[in-house]
Amino acid sequence: MKFNPTFRKRVEIGRVVYINEGPYKGKLAAIVDVIDTNRALIDGPCTNVPRQGFKYSEMFLTKYTIKINRSQKTKYVRLAWEAANVDQQFAESEWNRNLNKDVLRSKMTDFDRYKLGRAKQSRNKIIKDAYFRIKKQDRKERRQGIAKKPKAKGKSKSKKGAAKKTSVKKGVAKEDPVKEDKVKKVRAKKDKAQKEKAK
Repeated sequence: MKFNPTFRKRVEIGRVVYINEGPYKGKLAAIVDVIDTNRALIDGPCTNVPRQGFKYSEMFLTKYTIKINRSQKTKYVRLAWEAANVDQQFAESEWNRNLNKDVLRSKMTDFDRYKLGRAKQSRNKIIKDAYFRIKKQDRKERRQGIAKKPKAKGKSKSKKGAAKKTSVKKGVAKEDPVKEDKVKKVRAKKDKAQKEKAK
């Protein structure tokens, strides 16, 4: 049985973090050492973040890691960072795109926000019209399908009914030998009468 951990991103040596508070807000760094349950030693030689102790509450753990040892020197951290292409991977991530969107929205004026709202309204109208058009067509196709189905069912029912009637008649003939004898006698009498008339 495989064990799927709830938390995939752990505080570990080489874990890349995103700083969300302080003078280095918005920059990336790597955890070089764990000081205690509240702080870690980080270093970001490629993002101009000096080696220092940082609180966990002031950083976000990313999914990226670099291969370094505990308390590795800055020059080796730089080499591992460049080998892992952390900057390029983060630039192409969805996280970075959302951050850029927030920056753009913070720079927008009232008129820009108004234009964005109108553009969203027109987009939603196009989507709504397309949805109802498809829904209407689907209902029409279903109605046509339902109208055709009863005819086929009626035919099948009539066939089934005929089959049931024949089966019932056969069953009566086989199950009642007394009636069969009476029918044979009546037929024999009729045949005799016809022969006598013919003579």
